[in-house]
Amino acid sequence: MRMPVEKIKLAAKFKIDITDTDESIISEIRRLLTVYREVVNHLIDYAHTHQIVNYIQLRSTKYHELREKYPTLPAKYIVCACRHAIAIYKSFIRHKRMRLCKKEKPIFKKRVAWLQKKLFKLNIKDWKASIAVCDKKWITVNLHHGKYHEKFRGMEVGEAVLKEEENGNLYLCVTFRKTVALPEISANAKVIAVDVNENVIVYGNDDFVERFETNEGIIRTRYFLKRRKIQSKVRGMELRRKLLEKYRGREWQRVREIYYKAAKKIIDKAIEVGATVIVMEDLRCLNEGDKDSKELNRRLHRWSYRRFHQILEYQAKLHGLNVKYVDPAYTSKTCPVCGGELDLSPNGRRLMRCQKCGLEEDRDVIAVRNITRRYYQEFMNLEDKENVGSPRFP
Repeated sequence: MRMPVEKIKLAAKFKIDITDTDESIISEIRRLLTVYREVVNHLIDYAHTHQIVNYIQLRSTKYHELREKYPTLPAKYIVCACRHAIAIYKSFIRHKRMRLCKKEKPIFKKRVAWLQKKLFKLNIKDWKASIAVCDKKWITVNLHHGKYHEKFRGMEVGEAVLKEEENGNLYLCVTFRKTVALPEISANAKVIAVDVNENVIVYGNDDFVERFETNEGIIRTRYFLKRRKIQSKVRGMELRRKLLEKYRGREWQRVREIYYKAAKKIIDKAIEVGATVIVMEDLRCLNEGDKDSKELNRRLHRWSYRRFHQILEYQAKLHGLNVKYVDPAYTSKTCPVCGGELDLSPNGRRLMRCQKCGLEEDRDVIAVRNITRRYYQEFMNLEDKENVGSPRFP
């Protein structure tokens, strides 16, 4: 039987070697970025004036006009600029509705250009890239590379982003696609269930349960208080903006590093025990929260559990593991043995006790076993509730 395959997107950032590159080539790249930014801002202004949020509508309206206005710019850049402008304008509208933006219209300030596949050629063998620039020219640049970039050899090349940072360094960020064969899901498939909490990630199945302490709630609260202090005490608007941006970046760096460590730990364990499926709760409705509790809503808003799900799913599929989501309702409040209702046990803060069968277990362990049980019921149509996902008594 043919195994199901899935294409996984990966991204690689290459620094363009400007020391050994002719100055005229660097000038051509910077000229391209300047013209591209001008085109994007023109399109944003038009989209904002005419309330256009559809890429096809914007392209059909402005394409020929911009081809005449910028005859030296390759036509594909106009197409990319239309997509780019619509993406920026949609993001602006979304932020405006959420009252996160005070500006009247968006302005594209970055020196960045989207590149379709026909606008560049990547030669990983020699670590070179050819890029289409103005006046129907093609330039070739050398790319800095390391051990990390070696894994992209042989992968399908997608689109790219050409960017210049504030320090003058030039980068080519390329997307790749890797075809991964996923194993067939069967009733006998071994699973790893993952329960994501604010400060701990619990994973396992009927045979074992392990914890990974993230302390994300503590980290998020600490940076929230730091940002609030900056907002109340720092007077200069520009300094305040820079400090907020700095600490927001630091917060995300710390949390992201924890997420990748947790994902690696779970995947390594899955491979070790021979599991082929990772099961998680579908928490998409969680951020609706309790409308009467501002503190709860604030904590839920800061907790980026969806991002962890994305990282774990991405990494799992790269390693040939299937990922499934189940209904999260009452996974910590239902007995995994008899399906009865659980109450807090007087024997411990996190212990739960079943009113029917007397099972007493940690609530996170119960959640993991209920997620395992629910996977078999939802995807394998197995109804034997006593045998599927039942914990083992000491």
